[in-house]
Amino acid sequence: MNNYLKIMICLVLVSCGSEEAEYIPKPFGYMRVEFPDRVYSIYDSGCPYTFEMPEYFSVIDKDSFCNMKDIFMERFNATLNLTYLPVDTNLNFLIERSRQFVYEHSQFADGIEEEVILNKANQTYGLRYNISGDAASPFQFYLTDSTTHFMRGALYFNVKPNYDSIRPSLDYIREDLDRMLNTLIWKPDTLK
Repeated sequence: MNNYLKIMICLVLVSCGSEEAEYIPKPFGYMRVEFPDRVYSIYDSGCPYTFEMPEYFSVIDKDSFCNMKDIFMERFNATLNLTYLPVDTNLNFLIERSRQFVYEHSQFADGIEEEVILNKANQTYGLRYNISGDAASPFQFYLTDSTTHFMRGALYFNVKPNYDSIRPSLDYIREDLDRMLNTLIWKPDTLK
């Protein structure tokens, strides 16, 4: 037993190595994302609006009245929920409800940045919300022409919210969403 104890002590001392060799842990990393080429086309499905969108967006109709659509981005495992509502005397209510949806994420957000959208040529006005932190929806917006049309959108990644890991994909998608918002045109003749 005594020899066994000596051998074990020698093995422990030899396995510890010298003080010069330090163990440095490998930093945590995320998967590399391959970004698709940007090729745009006009989305027009008979709804009261059109806009440009990249080819990697696929639109899923959730009803037959153009009120609810999901734009799925398979490569990024993300979905943009779109809601369209005609405006009657409810514009202030719709704007306030959109703001409430955004600020429901404030308990998980590090910050919420509001940017005004003002496109007089297309008669689109609204706000874009960039939400930083581990909120469920890092990007939301609403657009209106102030008299007839109202659209609201919220982007969701179909993963547990981790702002650091989704940030590269979010920055890429945000450019395409900005183009979509800047090219949105209302079609008054197709109101349902």
